[in-house]
Amino acid sequence: MKAFNQLFFNEYSKNTGCILIFCAFVFSSSVALAGFTEGIAAYKNSDFEKALTIFQKLAKEEDSRAQFALGLMYDNGNGVAQDKELAFKWYQTSADHGYVKAQFNLAVLYQRGEGTDVDPMKAAHWFKLAAAQGNKDAVNQLHMLAEDGVALAQFHIGNMYRSGKGLPNNLKHAFVWYEKAAQANHTNAQYNLALLYANGLGTVKDPGKALLWYKKAAHAGNPKAQYNLGLIYLAKVENTTNIDQAIDWLTRSAEQENLSAQLILGGLYLDGKLIKENVSEAAKWYLRAAQAGDAEAQNLMGYLYFNGIGVEKDRGKALSYFTQAADQGNSEAIQNRKTLAITDKS
Repeated sequence: MKAFNQLFFNEYSKNTGCILIFCAFVFSSSVALAGFTEGIAAYKNSDFEKALTIFQKLAKEEDSRAQFALGLMYDNGNGVAQDKELAFKWYQTSADHGYVKAQFNLAVLYQRGEGTDVDPMKAAHWFKLAAAQGNKDAVNQLHMLAEDGVALAQFHIGNMYRSGKGLPNNLKHAFVWYEKAAQANHTNAQYNLALLYANGLGTVKDPGKALLWYKKAAHAGNPKAQYNLGLIYLAKVENTTNIDQAIDWLTRSAEQENLSAQLILGGLYLDGKLIKENVSEAAKWYLRAAQAGDAEAQNLMGYLYFNGIGVEKDRGKALSYFTQAADQGNSEAIQNRKTLAITDKS
């Protein structure tokens, strides 16, 4: 392996070519570019002491390229004593700033256990981030981890095949990798697998298997799975057991700030047809969704405050919520704000 010298669904020889990587980018700051270019020139001329001084200065100024360069120097022992822990530190710092080559090399260190403990899951995480920036070698390494049974890598490969980003769009392949990860108890993969079964994507449509995987993901705490499971039970209204389970799963999802679940719960408590009417509970869930920025919930909170339903009547708060929703383009809120303004004038 060559290290770089560089929810519908729930995504070498290190010395070779290192200078090419340093020279491969165009930078916005002419001062920073000049300093970095000077560091590269010093490095090429084996003036490692000068290169180190330049890169250290730029690294302290949060230059991710220089941070990566320092990592590379310590990784390879160029002009400094080889120090995998310092290499890890600088790769990590650069990677945290989104520098793709540092993300790749950081993943390599996690994979090899150099400068840190061996951690295939963290390796998969950083390979995935590098792959998302178009790094093909990262895609290959992620695929190898998936083949080795790393569930997170299998999940990411499934996402790539599903989305067509990094790998060709292929739902059958996505299904295969989601299934592998799901069987290894990767919760998000379980949820995605349920979606594929529910919609017949990449496999034969099978509501029973969809329900099975929704349940596994829901019990593991996935809020989207909990929401979908709640809707499935809600659709089966022939007995109170299903209603109780629907409310239970929707509530678990809503408590994890799933806006759709919060809106559904608010509507059920306000309507009072399937469950006992509870306007205070309705207002509670609409308020949480409204405070999270949902325009529909903001409009509904305006309505509740205007009419004093579940909350104390307050025209000022009603106007505030109508305005928040209207500013997001909610047509009902726009009309409600106009109506409120007219009534205030009359």
